[in-house]
Formats: sequence, C-alpha cells, structure tokens
Amino acid sequence: MNEIPSIRSFLSKYFPVFMGAIFASIFTLVFAVPLFFDSYFQDLSMESNAKYSFLGGIGLTLVIVHCNFMIARGRAQWVWPLAVLLGLCFLGVLPTIGDQQHTLIYVLSLLFPLLGLLLLNSKRHREMRQKLVEVRHLRQAAIAKYKKW
Repeated sequence: MNEIPSIRSFLSKYFPVFMGAIFASIFTLVFAVPLFFDSYFQDLSMESNAKYSFLGGIGLTLVIVHCNFMIARGRAQWVWPLAVLLGLCFLGVLPTIGDQQHTLIYVLSLLFPLLGLLLLNSKRHREMRQKLVEVRHLRQAAIAKYKKW
C-alpha cells in the first residue's frame, strides 16, 4: 500500500460487502436459532423456547459484532469464527427438513448462511481485510514513532 486511500473511495468500494456479510450473519441468526430450538428441543414450552432463542440470539449476535469489529480494526483472522458460526447454523438447520417447518423459513435459514459465507469469501471482502491489515500496520508504525519522541 503506497498511499493511504481516501475514506470515501474505501467505503464506496468495500462498505457494501462488509455490511452485506454482517446483515447475512444477523439474518442467519434470526432464522436459524428459533428453528434450531423449535426442532431440537421440542419438549420445551413456548415460553422457554422463546427465552432461550432470545438469549442464544443475543449471545451469538455479540460474537458477530465482536468479530466484525476486530476485522474492521485490521485483525483478519477473526473472519474464522464468523465462518464457523455460519457453517454451524447451516449444518444445524439442514437436518430439520422433516420437522414440518414452513418452507420459506427453512429455505431462508439455509440461504442466509450460504450468502454470508459467499460474501466472506468474496474477492472484495478479502481485499478489504488485507487493506485493513495494512492500515493497522501503518497505525502501529505511527504510534511507535510517536512514542519515540
């Protein structure tokens, strides 16, 4: 990276794919977590099912937020927990086809994790992560130079 890119050009190029991956991850949780609890824990009451779905969704949302924050700070290896989470959501929903779920909910529960994984693996998202790592190195060099004074 020879020069620091302008924030406007950086955001216009990489912000849509970054936000697309975030929204795909959040919508994955919105559809997969209640379907998971409804299918695998059928003995739970409706109240307990809603409570555990809500708490599980909040906890996993915090994981998604933290991973994306770390990616934005230039720590590219934090994409792996996101990929694992999306893969687990996909694999957790896949066997529930025989549970008489609504077809649209089931299809969206499979579509959003695949879309999230596609966006995380896209060329543009990989380029963005690389540029953010370079910006982190520039930031660390500037901090080290400032501390020497």
